[in-house]
Amino acid sequence: MLTLPRPLDIPFTDTSAEALRFSLDHGRIAPLAARTIDVPTEAVPIGTEAAPPLTLTLTIIGSSHQAILGESAADALIETFACLGEEADDSSPARPNWGREDVRHGRWAGFTEHRFTATRTRTDGDFPTAAAEVLAASAGRALTAETHLSVAFPGQPGALTALTLTCARPERIAWQSWHCYPQHQEIVHSSSELRRSK
Repeated sequence: MLTLPRPLDIPFTDTSAEALRFSLDHGRIAPLAARTIDVPTEAVPIGTEAAPPLTLTLTIIGSSHQAILGESAADALIETFACLGEEADDSSPARPNWGREDVRHGRWAGFTEHRFTATRTRTDGDFPTAAAEVLAASAGRALTAETHLSVAFPGQPGALTALTLTCARPERIAWQSWHCYPQHQEIVHSSSELRRSK
């Protein structure tokens, strides 16, 4: 179901896709818009303690995003894909490996593998039309209307960011993002996934 992007009265400030950095170590950034989704946990045998509840919060920070996996009241993982600048406050923001999967191993609320892929596409022609197609694609991949979030920025036709949850199972959570840069005629699409070890 297509949902219209939430219009924001905040100028579009991100510089370009070239300035995007990826990190799993950056702290929370105050969001412009957010959507928190309950995600299923693994079933446990009768008589044992239930797993703590999990949430995935999709946040938009300019034409950037954070996806935050929460376990009870704590942040288990913060994925940041944003224009952090060269002087970012953590040691690991990295340039994305465009078109190549980045796999990291760790412990995040029982998940042990994080996969991330980002692609960058130059759009020749009418950018607002291309951005509308992005919006339709992002909404079409969402599990429900409540698992899709998009915002539009003033002053630049087609300046929008969209996030959607595409899979929510106890063993796998996946989400995607679209970042539209009309000033450079570029669209960035990312796919992220958390998996549990078998």
